[in-house]
Amino acid sequence: MQLISAAISHPDTAGILLSGAAGVGKSRVAREALSAAESRGCVIRWVVATTAARALPLGAFASFVGSAPSDMLQLVRGVIEALTAARQGAVVIVAVDDVHLLDDLSTFVLQQIVQRRAAKVVVTAREGEPIPAGLQEMWTHDSFERIDLQPISRDETATLLSAALGGRVDVDATRRLWHLTRGNVLYLRNIVEHEVADGRLAERHGFWTWTGKPVVTSSLVEMIEARTGALPAAVGEVIDALAVGEPIELASLCRITDAGAVEEADMRGLIKLDSVDGRVEARLAHPLYGEVRRERAPSTRLRRLRGCVAAELANGDDCDNIRTIVRRATLSLDSDLEPDADLLVKAAHGAVWLADLPLADRLAEAAMRAGGGAEAYIIRGCNLSGLSRGEDAEAILASVPTSGFTDTDHGRLAFVRGMNLMYTLADPARARDVVDELSSRIGADACLDAFHAVYWAALGKPELSLAASRDLVLTELPAVVGAQAASQIALALGDVGRTTDAVAAADAGYAIVDGAFDAENIRFVIATSHVGALLQSGRVREAMLAAEGLRRQWADLPGVLQVLSLAVAGRAALGAGQLDAACSMLQPIDLLIGESNGWGYRYQLPHTVALAMRGSADDAATALASAEKYRHPSHGCVDFELGLARAWVAASQGVVSQAISQSLEAAETAAANGQFAAEVVCLQAATQFGHAAAESRLRTLAEIVEGPRAPLAVRFASALHSRDGAELAAVSHGFEETGDLIAAADAAAHAALICRGQDLRGSAYTYATRAEGLAELCGGAITPALHEAVEPVPLSSREREIVALIAEGLSNREVADRLCLSVRTIEGHIYRAMARTGVSNREELSGLLKRRR
Repeated sequence: MQLISAAISHPDTAGILLSGAAGVGKSRVAREALSAAESRGCVIRWVVATTAARALPLGAFASFVGSAPSDMLQLVRGVIEALTAARQGAVVIVAVDDVHLLDDLSTFVLQQIVQRRAAKVVVTAREGEPIPAGLQEMWTHDSFERIDLQPISRDETATLLSAALGGRVDVDATRRLWHLTRGNVLYLRNIVEHEVADGRLAERHGFWTWTGKPVVTSSLVEMIEARTGALPAAVGEVIDALAVGEPIELASLCRITDAGAVEEADMRGLIKLDSVDGRVEARLAHPLYGEVRRERAPSTRLRRLRGCVAAELANGDDCDNIRTIVRRATLSLDSDLEPDADLLVKAAHGAVWLADLPLADRLAEAAMRAGGGAEAYIIRGCNLSGLSRGEDAEAILASVPTSGFTDTDHGRLAFVRGMNLMYTLADPARARDVVDELSSRIGADACLDAFHAVYWAALGKPELSLAASRDLVLTELPAVVGAQAASQIALALGDVGRTTDAVAAADAGYAIVDGAFDAENIRFVIATSHVGALLQSGRVREAMLAAEGLRRQWADLPGVLQVLSLAVAGRAALGAGQLDAACSMLQPIDLLIGESNGWGYRYQLPHTVALAMRGSADDAATALASAEKYRHPSHGCVDFELGLARAWVAASQGVVSQAISQSLEAAETAAANGQFAAEVVCLQAATQFGHAAAESRLRTLAEIVEGPRAPLAVRFASALHSRDGAELAAVSHGFEETGDLIAAADAAAHAALICRGQDLRGSAYTYATRAEGLAELCGGAITPALHEAVEPVPLSSREREIVALIAEGLSNREVADRLCLSVRTIEGHIYRAMARTGVSNREELSGLLKRRR
C-alpha cells in the first residue's frame, strides 16, 4: 500500500503495475490503495478490462465515449479528456484492472495518457498472460513502478484466517487450507465461506477447526475452469493422472498418457516440472486443479489411472521406499487392481510412520479384507485406539486370529490390547486383568514385563515400574513395545530423581522409534517423559531444546500431532517462565480435552498453571474445572501436578494459605508415590507461596534427587526461614541461571519483602526492581510474592487474602467458608484492614489490590 501511494504521489513516476497470479489479491490491493488516495482528494477513474469488451474498439472505455465523433482521432481525444477531466489542481488516477485484456485502441489511449502525464496510471496484469507490446513498452520505458504480488505465506494465511473468522484457528486447519489454496486469497475466501456455511469449519473449544474433506463449489469450479480453459481430451487425461497420483516422474507420465499432451499441458501452465534427486517430476500447477478434476472426471477413468500410476511406482527404482509403498497401496484402494495383502500391511505400517492414522486405518482395514492375517488386525486395532475409538479397537484386538502364535506374539498382542484398555478406554484395572490372565497361561514374558513397567509408571508408582523393567532389553522387544516401555521407564526414572538415567532411557526410546515404521506416534510420549524429567531436575534449558526438537520434527505432520508437539513445547516454556509462549502453545490442547486417551487432561494441567501465573484467574479456574472433569485414571503419575494446578489457581485468586496447603498436599502425594523429584517441585512451589518450613525435607530430597533444582530449593527454604534477604537474592540469581525465571522472580520478591520489613530500604528497592524486571521477562507474571513486593499495601497476609476475595465479589460468609474461618473473625480482619489503610468502605478496600482476571 505504501509503495503504491509513493508511486502515485511522486512527480517523476507515471504510474505503477501490480502483477501476480489470478487470485493473489491484485484488484483488492489496488482498490484499497485508490480508496485511500480518493480520501486525500484524488479523482479516481476505475476501469475493468474483460474478454468480452476486448472484441470492441475502446470497449473497456465505453462509458467514457461521448456523442458520435466525426473521426477516430476526435474519438480518442474525447475519451482521454473524459478520463482525465477534474477540478483545478486535483490529481487524476486512471486505474485499469486486467490491463492485458485491453483492445488495441484502448491500449493506445492509455499510452497517450501516460506520455502526456495527463493522469497517474495504476494497472493490474495477470502473471503468465500474453501482454501486448505497447503495454510492455509503456511500463518499461515510461517511469513505471512495478510490484509483483506473491501468494500469501502459511503464517500470513493463519493471520488472515484468524482476522476473517474472528478467533484462533487450529494449526492443522491452517496447514490444510494453505496446502489446498497455496496462498491464493481468492480461492481461500471461496473455500472458507463455503466450509463455514456447511459447518465443517467451525469453532470448538475456542479454536476454529476443519473436519472432513473440502467440497468444491460451482463458483470455484468456474474460476478454475476459466483458468485452465477448455481442455483437449488428451490434456485432460494428463491433468487427471496427476490429480490422482502427483507427483509422477515425467517419463512415467509420458508412458501413462500422451507425451504430446504432457507438453501441451506444460505450455498452458497447467503443470510444473521439478528436478528431484536427478529425475524430473511433474505436478499440477495448483492443488485445486486436482480437486476440480477429481470431482468432474469419470470414476472409471480415475480408477484406471490410479492403477496405472501404482504400476509405474512398483517398477520404479525406489519401489521399496516406505513412502512409495504407502502411495502405491493408497492408489490401489480405489483402482482396478487386485488387492495385495502384503503391500497393504506394509503400507499401513508406513502410514503410521507418517503419522497419518486415518490413512493407516483405511489401509489396515483393506489388508484385513484381503487376508492380511493377524498383523493387519493388530495394526488396525492400534490405529483405532490412537483415533480414540477404544471400543472398536478392543473388538478388533480381541478377535485377532492367533493360530500359530508364539508366546512373544501373544505377549505383544496383550501389550497393545492393554494400552488400549488403559488409555483409550480409561480402564487400567481391566488392562491389568487381561495381561495377568495371559501371564498365568504362558508364564514370564518380556512384553508382559514391559506392560507392567508402563502400567506402574503411568499410575505414579515409579519404583514398581523400575522393578518390573529390571531385566528388560528394550532393543529385543517389538518396536511399539520397546518404545512405549522406554517412555515410561524414562518417566519413572525422572520421578525418582535419576535424571541422567531418565535421559538415557529417552534416548534409547528415540533410537527405537527412528529405526521402526510403526512407532512414530510414541515419540511424543517419550518426549513428554524426557522433558518432564529435565524440568523436575531443574535442567530447564535442556528441556527447552528437547521440546523444540520434537516440534521441529513434527512441524508438518497432520492432525493432532502438531497440537501435542506444541503442548510439549508449551510445558517447557512454562518451566522457563515464558508465560505468553506457554499459554499460546498449550491453549490448543483444549481441542483434545474430551479425547479418551487422557493427553488433553494431562496437558491441561500446565496450561492451568501458566494461566494462573499470568494472573488470568478466571481462565485458570475454567481450565482447572475442565481438567477435573476429564481426569484420567491411567495418568495417576500427574496427581501431584493436579494438586499444583489447584494451588496456583488459589494463588491467582489471592488465597495464599490455600495455595500453600494444596502444594503441600501435592508434595505428600508425590512422597507417598516415591516421586521424589516431583516432591521437590511441590515443596519449592509452597516456598514460593511463602511457606518457610520445607527446608528439612528438601535437604533429605537433595541427597537423592539429581539436578540443580533441589539444592536451590533448599537454599530458598532456608533463607526464607531465616529471613535472609541477601541469600534470597543469591538464590534468585541461581534460579535465573538454570532458566527458571518464575522461581527467580519469586525469590527476589521475597528478598524485597524481608528487607522492607527490616527497614533496609535500598536493598528492598533493588530486589523489588529485580523481581519486577524478571516478571516482565516472563510476560507479566503475577504471583503472590510478586504482587505483594511490587504493590506495597500495609496489610497482613491474611488481610490480603480477605481483601482479594472481597474484590472478587464474595460476601463475608462466603469468605469465611472459603478460608474455614468464622464470620466474626473475617469481620475483625476487615475492620483492622480498613483502619490500617484509612479506607472507609468495602469498595475502597477491595480497590487497594489489582483485581486478578
